[in-house]
Amino acid sequence: MRTYLLLFCVFCCSLQLAWAQGTTTASMNGVVTDENGDPIPGASVQAIHVPTGSEYVNASNEDGYFRLANMRVGGPYTVTISFVGYQNLVRENIYLDLGQTYNIDGVLSESVTELADVVISAGGLIDGNRTGAETNVSREQIMSLPTVDRSLADFTRLTPQANITQQGISIAGINNRFNAIYIDGAVNNDVFGLANSGTNGGQAGISPISLDALEQIQVVVAPYDVTLGGFSGGGINAVTRSGKNEFEGSAYYYFRNEKLAGKTPGDIPDSERTSLAPFTVKTYGARLGGPIVKNKLFFFANVELLREEEPFPFNAAEYQGNATAADLDNLVNFLSSEYGYNPGGYLNNVQTRNSDKVIAKLDWNISQDHKLSFRHSYVKGETISLNRPTSQNIYFYNTGYIFPTTTNSSALELKSNFGNNFSNDLILGYTRVRDDRDILGDPFPGVEIQDGPAVIKFGTDNFSYSNIVFQDVYTLTDNFNWYNGRHTFTFGTHNEFFTIENLFSIFSTPLYSYDQPSANNLQRFIDGEEGFVLFGHEQLSPEQSQIRLGDAASNLGPTFNAMQMAFYAQDEIQVNSNVKLTAGIRVDIPIFLEDPPLVNESFNTETVPMLQEFYDLKGARASKAPATQLLWSPRVGFNWDVTGDKSTQLRGGLGIFTSRVPWVWPGGMFIRNGVNSSLYGSFLQPDFADPFYATPQEWQQNLFNGNSPSGDVDLFVEDFKYPQVFRTNIAVDQVLPWGLVGSAEFMYTKTLNNIDVKNVNLRPAVGELEGPDDRPTFNISDPIDSRYSFISLIDNTSEGYTWNTTFKLEKPMDRGFAGSLAYSFTRADALFDGRGFINSTNWHNTFSLAGRNNPMLGRSTFDVGSRVTGVLSYRAEYANHFATTISLFYNGQSGEPYSYVYQNSDALTSEDDQDYNRALIYVPASQSDIVFGTFDSDADEVVVASSEEQAAQWNALNAFIENDDYLSERRGQYAEQNKSRAPFASVFDLKLLQDFYITTGNGQRHTLQVSFDVFNLSNLLNSNWGQRYFVGSGDNRYVYELLQFEGFQEGTNRPVYSFNQSGEPWEVNQASGSEGSRWAAQIGVRYSF
Repeated sequence: MRTYLLLFCVFCCSLQLAWAQGTTTASMNGVVTDENGDPIPGASVQAIHVPTGSEYVNASNEDGYFRLANMRVGGPYTVTISFVGYQNLVRENIYLDLGQTYNIDGVLSESVTELADVVISAGGLIDGNRTGAETNVSREQIMSLPTVDRSLADFTRLTPQANITQQGISIAGINNRFNAIYIDGAVNNDVFGLANSGTNGGQAGISPISLDALEQIQVVVAPYDVTLGGFSGGGINAVTRSGKNEFEGSAYYYFRNEKLAGKTPGDIPDSERTSLAPFTVKTYGARLGGPIVKNKLFFFANVELLREEEPFPFNAAEYQGNATAADLDNLVNFLSSEYGYNPGGYLNNVQTRNSDKVIAKLDWNISQDHKLSFRHSYVKGETISLNRPTSQNIYFYNTGYIFPTTTNSSALELKSNFGNNFSNDLILGYTRVRDDRDILGDPFPGVEIQDGPAVIKFGTDNFSYSNIVFQDVYTLTDNFNWYNGRHTFTFGTHNEFFTIENLFSIFSTPLYSYDQPSANNLQRFIDGEEGFVLFGHEQLSPEQSQIRLGDAASNLGPTFNAMQMAFYAQDEIQVNSNVKLTAGIRVDIPIFLEDPPLVNESFNTETVPMLQEFYDLKGARASKAPATQLLWSPRVGFNWDVTGDKSTQLRGGLGIFTSRVPWVWPGGMFIRNGVNSSLYGSFLQPDFADPFYATPQEWQQNLFNGNSPSGDVDLFVEDFKYPQVFRTNIAVDQVLPWGLVGSAEFMYTKTLNNIDVKNVNLRPAVGELEGPDDRPTFNISDPIDSRYSFISLIDNTSEGYTWNTTFKLEKPMDRGFAGSLAYSFTRADALFDGRGFINSTNWHNTFSLAGRNNPMLGRSTFDVGSRVTGVLSYRAEYANHFATTISLFYNGQSGEPYSYVYQNSDALTSEDDQDYNRALIYVPASQSDIVFGTFDSDADEVVVASSEEQAAQWNALNAFIENDDYLSERRGQYAEQNKSRAPFASVFDLKLLQDFYITTGNGQRHTLQVSFDVFNLSNLLNSNWGQRYFVGSGDNRYVYELLQFEGFQEGTNRPVYSFNQSGEPWEVNQASGSEGSRWAAQIGVRYSF
């Protein structure tokens, strides 16, 4: 009841405000004076958006200041400043960037006779209203810069403080899930947080919008405008195109395949370099915009289709297992005859990715003071994701999964001006997302058969039978501005309302394993022998008579409702013509509208007292949501025109930023509470196995264990807070000779609240290792409450920081040339990176020497190091019918960070039973610091190596340490997390555009354009260039397992290791995508008018 009362009160308060978060507009401001510098009050300021005739009018106040708000981005604009008795001042060819406040100071001359208007072309190389770090990408850049993926990430990378990887878009060294993404002011984040791209449809590899539909993109990193929020990394804003008074349109086609991609990169003989398997990617699209009523009502529409096919051929000649083609055919026949099941093929399976994108927009100039726009976008995608076969793995088709996704997103914006002193911007948004990952074929157990050194896998993917995420996001945002003398007061609210349904159950189809050493496991399966099994299923509620499977298992995924509200007030003060200050306060209020419906009473009454003997739970209880918190964000920013002529400016600010949180984390309260799911398994019972049960009916009858309570439990402390950071920056911009602009910027970010996860079912340490490495050891097999496997306590930590320094040189477009060059260095230290989807995974991923429940501040995996970016573009029109554009993008940056760890490290410390190797190595100073040996599986004992073998392994390990710049400095100490790096990587991308155009009698240009994009031009020029590197994979990404833990010396706690590494810790990424080392190209053709 208290939550609904709070909601009602907040709603009533919001009505007192004139009903914005993502930026959609631009504005102008300035001061009008006479030749003596005295202000001219009442001067008329008129700006006309030439392509649409849209008019924006205001008058200067008693101090001569004026403001034009809620203006369309782009241009060109013509601005006229006039006053009776003075000569008119006209400025032309003004283009506005998204979120920009364009400054125009007008000096009017008295006129005693009729004189022509003074016409001045737009100038000014420095934005006099900017405070923090930000990047704007114009429509011209979107269309002319290299892009292969046609995604937002291809242009977000222009931000020096950004880092684009397969893990997502990280900005300022912060977790990629702590960004905010808005299109036309409406939320376009994957608010549940499963997509690395951060956007809806990202799990299926589908981008949320066509690039042809975008007008501009803005990335803000340190905006001290309190109307901007929802992020502690960066905010990504995009606005869509609109129609104009002239009809404009385009039809286009892009194509790429394996012939437009390089062979295996690296320094290997050309005869051994191989091409990618055949694939095709085709993109078709068309857009059209124009007037419905000239100067009044406009439309824009865009349609884009993507069709991608990638075969996964299997080379039987390279297979290292024992099974022959006849054996595999016999397996297929057996599955069909015995169980009526078709597992699909394994020789030439084809992975596909398809999407359909449709967007439509209407813009209505209701009057000079009121303008309305409505946009709706529809994105439907479907990906069939398969496992790629190797010489050691055979995957039948049905081991993959199908991922259909549909997103409908609408945004309605009303921009209003009320006289000369007030304006308002109202945005209403709704986004509906339906992600339904599903199985291929009929429900069937997943089966893994050890076939000598290889593995045969068939049956259902164990993560896809019960796996859906449905999201409904409602957005209501508003900014109300009051212009009073030198002050611009802003009062606003931003509100997001969420309804989320998440159904997820691991092993909701059983997973069987047949891995008896030295046995014909394939024949064992056919003969009906027993295998080890894992089966996760819905737990019965009192009114149910039988469990439900697949998407019908509703107990596993109840719907929950939440909201995130924000209210803010701000004063922007034009102190004088050279100094502007911005000061504001913002409060974000995340609210859980209900507690999880299934309550684990026995946990709260029985388990909680047991846990409290060892841990402070801070009010956390099963099925209890955190209390509502008020998260305050004061901010102050400034801009100082040092010289008064806009040639040198100093800018900066400080403030607090509150991020959104991926709802998959708090959603764990609803899914993992110990009463709605259970797991049956014989994997950890070596003397026990199960018959093979093929059908859902048999699973229910034979594998359902009815154990409740059981499983994992997620607890949130009562005062859990959303991520917050304190951020400050200082920067200087300087106009240089030859039309260049140089910038130097420093930014520091301190963590105030971040996620912190503990396993409170783990008892304190029971001992420690012997020898120079004396880290504590635990006993994971003796939990505090044996009914539960993992109990996550999610709390906050204030440990962590990042800092960044950036130097940038930029050349705005001049006579066809434009370019920029930037160097950025980012250092990021964190306690928790938060890369996991499940709360317990964030704990598993934690490095520590004193136990994962006592983590150390260390280098983050989002640490970038050095990054150099460069853009160079040139366009030339010639012979009246031709134009050529050449654009280059360069990205050079430090390799990804990684850590030296022990393989089998969880057995070393016995604090985890998952395959996450996070025990940082002790770097031996001498041979006496380490004992070498092996584990004899037949004798089930550790065999310490002979003195000769000890010396040989030490010599090899010692040589490795000596040749490693980092390890050689850490002898006698522990290796630190992520303090090592893969090599520096340099990549050039190229775009060539060739236009053939004619101009008709009415002045309209018709253009046929041919385009050629090349990703990683460096590798195209030389197979050894453009190489990019990665360390580790899967759960053990960013770690290198230097030593393998074999066990303990008999009767002691002294560990025994083996060393058999060769080569470097990193590997060359041989893919052709944005992270790969192979060059890849795309050909396109476009007709535009």
